[in-house]
Amino acid sequence: METGAVSKTTVIGHRVVSFFSVACGLLVVFISALHINEKFLSPVAIYAVLSFIAQLMPVRLSQGTVFSVAFILDLVLLSLYGVPAATLTRFVTTLAAGFFSTLLGKDESLGSIVKLACQMVLATGAAGVVYLIIPAPVVASVIASVVYFLVYAVFIAFEGMLHTGDSFSANWSATIKTIGGNYFALACLTYLLIYIIQNSILESQLFVLLLFFVPVMLVSHAFRLSLNIQQSYLKTVQTLAKAIEAKDPYMKGHSQRVAELTLALAKDFYFSDKDLQKLEYVALLHDAGKIGVSDEILNKPGPLSLEEYEIVKQHTILGAEILQKIKFLSSEAPFVRHHHERYDGTGYPAGLQGENIPLVSRFLALADAYDAMTTDRPFRGAKTPQQAVAEIEILAGTQFDPNLIENFKTVLHKRGEI
Repeated sequence: METGAVSKTTVIGHRVVSFFSVACGLLVVFISALHINEKFLSPVAIYAVLSFIAQLMPVRLSQGTVFSVAFILDLVLLSLYGVPAATLTRFVTTLAAGFFSTLLGKDESLGSIVKLACQMVLATGAAGVVYLIIPAPVVASVIASVVYFLVYAVFIAFEGMLHTGDSFSANWSATIKTIGGNYFALACLTYLLIYIIQNSILESQLFVLLLFFVPVMLVSHAFRLSLNIQQSYLKTVQTLAKAIEAKDPYMKGHSQRVAELTLALAKDFYFSDKDLQKLEYVALLHDAGKIGVSDEILNKPGPLSLEEYEIVKQHTILGAEILQKIKFLSSEAPFVRHHHERYDGTGYPAGLQGENIPLVSRFLALADAYDAMTTDRPFRGAKTPQQAVAEIEILAGTQFDPNLIENFKTVLHKRGEI
């Protein structure tokens, strides 16, 4: 999801976390500067250059922050040169990469650059504490990488709460599923790199580091392309949904709100991440068939005639036909086709009844009707959320699946709408 309902409490909480992360991060930098061993400055320089390069090519996450393979260099520096060298290198390179990105036209504020630098310092520092308290190098390396990830994931989840409107736990889970596998796979290689460097002569260490770093950057590039493709799919679908809504000024934002409600309901039923991703596309395009309905009918201020209503009813069929032509969504086309079926069998286009209506279509029916009730239309004003829920409860068993009503009310309550 691109955006969600962000509460005032979430915004305040985000500001508090940001303030303390910056304050604590700067404190760690100050302490590290007092304890830095100057003889490490020369050998650390090459790591700083590579860290800077890695941070210029980050993976941009849906939570509104970034992920880069620079963490590998943080872990290597912790093991070889200690906490002060690792934290100071990370702070300086993150600031440098952030400022350089702004010169390249990236929209990065000074505050966001400093905040990210401090968060990465805290993740590096927390991992460094492990090396200080655990004498066994191998055990310390493994636990340090886990601690680093957990701290970083906490910051990503907090950023996601503000960016997506989802809960901390939802963003936490999404972070682990999105980058967890790549992080720990590369972290395993980090242990090998540390071992090789420690057992190499000084002259060959630079070669070993570069030999390792180039393929790692290629892996990072492939991961970034994969996420970019997924995000491009979503942006394309969102653009198409907005183009459809442009036919009807009263529909602005309707598809996005229906998608948010539908996804929230599906999460209550433990849909897989893969299914949720497809469901988001389907929900955004549930009214795609309205592109074939004339503006005069869609924007008619009064009730529709029987002939006009029959034309409007065709949008479910046309919408399903549009999805069938999209290869990765073709199997989901029936969900759009049947999202105006009624639980008692009096809906359209097929008159399906009860459990014969696809579950996702029943989700869409609830979300679609609720949003329609709570927004202004040419022929009536918007109902309050409480009034809409009361009407949905009355229609349970006739228009809507009665088994979904409580789940839907729970979703609305979590979103702060009722």
